[in-house]
Amino acid sequence: MNTLFISTYNEKVIIGLLINGKEILKKEKTSLKGHSELIVPTIDEILKESNLDVSNLNEIIVVSGPGSFTGVRLGITVAKTLAYTLNIPIKTISSIESIYYSTNNIDKIVTINDSKGKYLGKFINNKLVELIYLKESLAKEYLNNNKLPVIEDTDLNLESIYNYIKNLPPINAHAVKALYVKEIEALNGK
Repeated sequence: MNTLFISTYNEKVIIGLLINGKEILKKEKTSLKGHSELIVPTIDEILKESNLDVSNLNEIIVVSGPGSFTGVRLGITVAKTLAYTLNIPIKTISSIESIYYSTNNIDKIVTINDSKGKYLGKFINNKLVELIYLKESLAKEYLNNNKLPVIEDTDLNLESIYNYIKNLPPINAHAVKALYVKEIEALNGK
């Protein structure tokens, strides 16, 4: 099983290849505004270095946000296009979950900063129980009131992410969409 991993939710473009759940190759490239110039060439590099062709891919995992508005959409668009044209399964994971499952799975809050506030994901008993977006001052208050360990962005552990997502059902490529602030607010009745 050859799995392509794509993450573009922050300034890093992360492309990885897993074979049977084991990370074979991962490339991280930093770009503040050039994700569109990095995604496809980095996928091509990974496949060439692994002696694989795009037709050898069996599934795709893509990080669906929240995060960079344009970055997330670029990663999703490439993932959807590949999944649809290759007729292979696609699975999504939120950026909050990808950080959580890349670390020790204890009760904690995962945060991702943006220019106006923070995305906060609260995990209890290995499950995401709350996902919210708060302005910076309210985020500080929320974190002080919750008394849980806090983790910010971290290196993504592709094997841990794969182990979490491997038993989840795939999504129709046409149904994959970005998770963004308005949707998070709607989830929380705002």
